[in-house]
Amino acid sequence: MQDMENGSAERIGLTALAALLLAPVVAHGAWRPLGHVSGAAGDAVPVTCAALAVAAITVLSGRLRRDMAWLPPLAGGLTATAATAALSLGAAGLLTLLAVAALSAPLTRLLPPRLPPALDGLAARNKGLTALYLAAALISVVSVARVSTFIGDPSRVDLQAIPGERFTETHSCLTAYLRAADLIGGGVDNLYDDRWWHGSHGLPPRPAGSDDPYRPFDLDNFSYPPTFLLVMPLLAPLHGDFLAQRALWFGIDGLIVALGLWSLARWIDGPRAHRALLLAPLLFGSAPMLLMLQIGNFHPLAVVLSVLAMVAFDRKRTAAGGALLALTILSKISPGVLGIVLLVQRRFRSAAAAAGAGALLLGLSVLNFGLSPLRYFLSYALPRLSSGRAFPFMDTETGINTNTSPFGVPFKLEVIGLDVGEPWQVGAYVARAFTLLLVALAVAGARHRGDRRDQAIRWMSLLVLAAMQMPFSPAYATVGLLWATTLLSVEVRRARHAIALIALWPAILFTPPGLAPAQQAALSIAQTAVTISVSAWLVLRAPRTVSE
Repeated sequence: MQDMENGSAERIGLTALAALLLAPVVAHGAWRPLGHVSGAAGDAVPVTCAALAVAAITVLSGRLRRDMAWLPPLAGGLTATAATAALSLGAAGLLTLLAVAALSAPLTRLLPPRLPPALDGLAARNKGLTALYLAAALISVVSVARVSTFIGDPSRVDLQAIPGERFTETHSCLTAYLRAADLIGGGVDNLYDDRWWHGSHGLPPRPAGSDDPYRPFDLDNFSYPPTFLLVMPLLAPLHGDFLAQRALWFGIDGLIVALGLWSLARWIDGPRAHRALLLAPLLFGSAPMLLMLQIGNFHPLAVVLSVLAMVAFDRKRTAAGGALLALTILSKISPGVLGIVLLVQRRFRSAAAAAGAGALLLGLSVLNFGLSPLRYFLSYALPRLSSGRAFPFMDTETGINTNTSPFGVPFKLEVIGLDVGEPWQVGAYVARAFTLLLVALAVAGARHRGDRRDQAIRWMSLLVLAAMQMPFSPAYATVGLLWATTLLSVEVRRARHAIALIALWPAILFTPPGLAPAQQAALSIAQTAVTISVSAWLVLRAPRTVSE
């Protein structure tokens, strides 16, 4: 009874892990934006270290005296003040560390009692697995701290998610979002015209002497519907300070992804469901997830928000679910596959809520930006997206080998040495066939309801396949499948099953260095085939019953 009152070691440990993972994200989501207002002081590395110290001391103080609810915020606040003074972090640093304390203190009090009882005593019963988990957790904390520091100081390229990879250290998808927002705010009708995007990959360089507001990052291209730009006012107060905007976007993305992983893991039920909760922090701190957060791509948010929309529908929060699903569909299009699921399952109220929210978002888009951007997206951008012409780098060596889409397979076969004719034309045929397959899978999969975990795995797998339907689909399209592995862990009963599940990650993501172009193309085809096959199997398989 006393152990339950004070919180078991497992509950406190998982709470500490959550606080340590989120502390650098919050810190570097706030530090540069606050410095934009009050003036920057200090360096990114001390800010990261101080944030971790504030989170750790806040959690430990709550462990010492759980009857004193005021102790964690006091300890966090005093640590933040002392660290600011010792490291000369200034007003921005103090407010940043106080924000970390403000997040860590409620976590310390609210999270332990909300964790499942299955965690209690788990470490004592599984000492070997606990040691492995602690090692993985430590790696995750260090990884998040490294990438967060790179967000605070883009000159520290040694701390990025893939050190030594030139593309990822200079790539930021946020450049495209901000550039598009500037264009549409300036009254440009066809913001998808290539002439506005010179300097992005595959297009001519910027004119000599032109201003580059995103330095040291390269401009990315914009391919989203104009409705997506409705979220850009979040960054408007920091206009003209790209590094501050990048930091705030990173912080927002990180917190939403973390909330989504937590919410889904708490929503699923049944025997051994606590495994998904234990693996969620490790997924958050994994290299693929951190890379997506580092480059600021909207895709992981689209996947998380789409799944949360379906969870909201299940919880009878129809309006919230409709708003989230409409936002993701009108931003990324591919989450529309979940609309097929709703219709097949005759959940017409949920589908109508999404349609109504979509109509409202379209109306707001037209009201804010006018009708021309939407018209040009439908008549100009969408055909180019479907044909692949919106991705001028698709037939380059890098574009071919990083494309997981079936559309890219003919290009890879050509690299291998096989004559497939005109790869652009063949790729378009392959994409049409894959679209038909996707619809058929969505219809068939929707007929298998299963428990909550089964449904979530099916949604994630469909989102992966839908993202791969685009002519160019980078490796981040697989994030739904990576997330699904944390739910599949519930079914693991043998060591070989765990090994197979872990091996799926490198099987679809890892490319050994030094491969010849033909070998790399062949491996990429194999990875695309594995991703499609596993995702399709997860959509079609019968619901699984997990026993105690």
